[in-house]
Amino acid sequence: MTAKMLRASPLSVVVCVVVAAVAIVGFVLTKNNAAQQDQTLLHGETAQAALIGSSEFGSVVSEITGFIGPAARYDPGSLQAIASAVASADKSAHFGVNVFRRTAAGFEAIAAAGPGPNTGELATGALAATLSEAQSSRASSPISVPYVPTPIVRSGTNSTVGFAQPVSSGSDEVVYFQFTLDPFTAAKSLLADRGPFGLLRLAVYGSSKPQSSSVVVATDKNLPLTGTIAQAEFSVGTRTWLIVTQARSPLAGSFAAAAPWVILALGLFLALLLAGTIEILVRRQCYANHLVAERTEALEISLSDLRTAQAKLVQGERLAALGEMASVVGHELRNPLTAVTNALFLLRRTIGDSAGSGVEKHLDMAERETTKAATLAEDLTAFVRPRQPVMAELDLADVLHEVIEATPPPEEVELVVDTSPATIAADRGQLAEVLTNLVTNAYQAVPEGGSVRVSSGANGAGAIVVVQDSGPGIDPAVAERIFEPFFTTKSSGTGLGLAIVRRLVEAHGGEISIDKAPEHGTRVTVRLPVGEADAQTAADEANRRSGTDRRAGVSSRKAP
Repeated sequence: MTAKMLRASPLSVVVCVVVAAVAIVGFVLTKNNAAQQDQTLLHGETAQAALIGSSEFGSVVSEITGFIGPAARYDPGSLQAIASAVASADKSAHFGVNVFRRTAAGFEAIAAAGPGPNTGELATGALAATLSEAQSSRASSPISVPYVPTPIVRSGTNSTVGFAQPVSSGSDEVVYFQFTLDPFTAAKSLLADRGPFGLLRLAVYGSSKPQSSSVVVATDKNLPLTGTIAQAEFSVGTRTWLIVTQARSPLAGSFAAAAPWVILALGLFLALLLAGTIEILVRRQCYANHLVAERTEALEISLSDLRTAQAKLVQGERLAALGEMASVVGHELRNPLTAVTNALFLLRRTIGDSAGSGVEKHLDMAERETTKAATLAEDLTAFVRPRQPVMAELDLADVLHEVIEATPPPEEVELVVDTSPATIAADRGQLAEVLTNLVTNAYQAVPEGGSVRVSSGANGAGAIVVVQDSGPGIDPAVAERIFEPFFTTKSSGTGLGLAIVRRLVEAHGGEISIDKAPEHGTRVTVRLPVGEADAQTAADEANRRSGTDRRAGVSSRKAP
C-alpha cells in the first residue's frame, strides 16, 4: 500500500472538517443551553428551598413560643413544667428552654430546662445581647414581635443554634430556646428529602457567608460545595442566613444532558460517513480517469504502431515495385549491354592501330559508359535477388588484407590498416564485397587527400570491422537514410551500394552502423557473430524477413 493510496482527497477532508465543526458547534451550543436550563432550574429550586427553610424555622419558633408565652403569666411552677415538657420533646436535638425576665440587674432566668442558664441565674455575654435585641425589637414592632437568632456555635461536629423572642409586646419576659445537633445527621430527619431537598445537595449557614463555623444543616460533608452551585439568602428572624445548593442530577432531565453528546456523536459519525462516501467516489473517479488515460495511451500507441506498420507496408510495396522494376530493367539491360560490349571489342580489333585519336577517344567513352550500365544492372540484380551466403570458417584479417590489395588507395590518400586475428563463419565472397564497398566509399570521402583507417579484430563474443576516414563527416539527417535503397548523395551513384552492404551484413547475423568520427570524418562499424550456428540462424531470419516483404509487396500490387 503506497503513501498516495493512504492520502485522503482534499474534498473529503474539507467535508469531514466542516461537518465535524458543525457537530462540535452544535454540541457546545446544546451543552451550554442545557447548562443554562440546569442553572435556571437550580436557582429556582434554591429559592424554593430558602423559602421553605425560612418558613420552617419561623414555624418552630412560633410553635415553641406559643406553648410558653401564655404560661409566663402563671405561677413559676407551671411555667417550669411547660419548659421541661418542651425541652424533652425531641431527644435528638438536645433542646434547652429558658424564660427570662428583665430586671434591674439584667435578664434573670425564671424557668429553665435542658442546657443553658439555671433558674435564678442572669444571662451574660452573647446571650444577654441577644435578649436585649429581642426586647428592643418588641418596641419597634409592637404588632408582630420578631425573633432574634443567636450566632452559631460550633463544638466538634455539632452546631448550637439559639432563638430569643419576647412573649408579647406588653410583658418583660423573653423566651429563649436552643438546640444542639450534628448538621449532617440532622439533615436526614429535618429535610427528609421532601420538596426541592430531594433534588439538591445543600448546606445552610447561619450567616450571610459560607463559613464552616456557621453550618446549621448540610447534606454533604465535602464542604464547601464546588462546581455548578446556586446561592440564596433568606431571613431567619432578624438575621440573614445563606443556603448553597448543588443538583444531585441534571434538573433539565437526562435527555437534555445526553442531547449534546448525542449530537456530537451523530455529527462525527455523519462527518466520517460523508467523508468516506466522497473519498470512495473520488477514488472511483480517479480510477476511471486512470483507466481512460491508460486506454487512451494504449490507443495512441496502437495508432502509432498502425501508422508505422502502414508506413512500412507502403515502403515495402514501393520497394517491392521498385525491386521488380529493377529486376526487369537489370535483366533486360544485361543482354543488350553484353552485345554492345562484344561489338566494341570486335570493332576495336577490326580497326586496329589505324584508328585515330578521335575514334579511340569515342571507343574508350563507349566502353566506360557501357561498363557503368553493366555495373548498374548487376547492382539491381544483386539487390533484388540476394544470394544465400555459404558459411565457412575464415580469418577476418586475411579477407581484409585481400580486399586492401585488390583495392589500393589513391596516391593522395594515406591508408592505415590495424588488424588482429579473428576467426568467424561467413561467406568469403560476400564479406569481401562488403569490405570493398566500405573501403571504396572511404577513399571517395577524401578526394583531395586525407587518411583512411581500417581496423578489425575480435570483440567479445563476435568480431568487429571499423572503417574511418578524415573527410568532412556525415550529416545526422543523411546518416538516418544512408542505408535506404536508391538514396545517395553522389551525383552518379545508384544508391544501392550501402543498401546491399547492410543486407549482406544482416544475412550474416551482424549489424552495421554509421556515425560521425570522434575527431572528424565518418566512421562505419560492422559487427559480426563468431559462431557458424549464430550466423546461419541470423541469415535464415534475414532471408525470411526479406521474402515476407517481397511477398507482401507483390500481393498488395495484385490486389484488385
